[in-house]
Amino acid sequence: MKTLILAAGRFGDAMRTEIAAGREPRLDVFEIARVMKADLIDYLDVERSTSKSVSVVRRALGASPAVAYVGYTLRNAYDAILTTGEDIGLPLAALLKTSSARCSHTMIAHTLFPRKKRAFFDLLRIHDRVDHVLAYSTTEERLMIDRLGLPADKVQRISYHADQEFFRPDGTPRDADLLCAAGQLLRDYPTLIEAVAGLPVRLQIAAGSPWIERELAPSQALPANVSWGKLDRFQLRALYARSALAVVPIIQNEYQTGIATILEMMSMGKCVIATRTRGQTDTIVDGVSGIYVPPGDPKALRTAIERVLANPAEAARIGEAARAFVENHASLDLFVQRIVEATEAGHAKRFAS
Repeated sequence: MKTLILAAGRFGDAMRTEIAAGREPRLDVFEIARVMKADLIDYLDVERSTSKSVSVVRRALGASPAVAYVGYTLRNAYDAILTTGEDIGLPLAALLKTSSARCSHTMIAHTLFPRKKRAFFDLLRIHDRVDHVLAYSTTEERLMIDRLGLPADKVQRISYHADQEFFRPDGTPRDADLLCAAGQLLRDYPTLIEAVAGLPVRLQIAAGSPWIERELAPSQALPANVSWGKLDRFQLRALYARSALAVVPIIQNEYQTGIATILEMMSMGKCVIATRTRGQTDTIVDGVSGIYVPPGDPKALRTAIERVLANPAEAARIGEAARAFVENHASLDLFVQRIVEATEAGHAKRFAS
């Protein structure tokens, strides 16, 4: 099965060098491409393209639709296409609907709740050009089946992942008063900052994302016990290792925001306190492999922080369970295996029809 992977991001030789040097975790698309012996197209390819039509699409609609367009032009050269997000998968499905191409299409969908994404199903009726779709949470799975009308046998819920080899406990001594928080999208850092105000702790917020170029600045003056700054993944791993407790505060929303950060922290054997939003499901078992707090509630968050810091044995127990969850359910290697199997299943569905 000749496979093409269409990915959102810039995954060039510089990233391969950093991974080989142990300064970056293994990248899922590289691992999937290696296992499947697949070709990979990303933003770098559309930026280097000399095609006028690709350039027009990129300028008019953005990098992800341009990647989808490139994939569409190559549709007859591949048996299967895997899109790593709906930002590429939805426009590709719409384009494939206009053709008689036989290639299968498997799509990973991070969230289909926004109206503009649902329009691809409601108005363009792309259902028959997505052969297999992967969801990271129960809320997304139910949306796809109950609201968007995808057949249940086309939808599969899988766990997101962390590179369990890169993010792993390494015996680094923990600072008993150090808390860490990380990530950028829909983070509720004001609630976290209010929660730690006046506590005898140090909070380091690594506000940033490898997938978001715009830097996030504090929305308020920081108290003396809070520091703020973007870290690379190597520095972030070191912060996780030193921290006594990890916190992922999230603004209420419908999809699994923060899952990459949560799993990285869990993979490091950390006790993670996370906001229980409508979309944050299927990963943490409250009190077993992590701790949930209500959205926008600094008092509840403060109480949870104080309780865990006062009970290091509980933090250690939860951290061990968190690491075990990643190893058994959410490792990078398991993720790659599931993606490969899902792509093969999508291909089988297309050619059986």
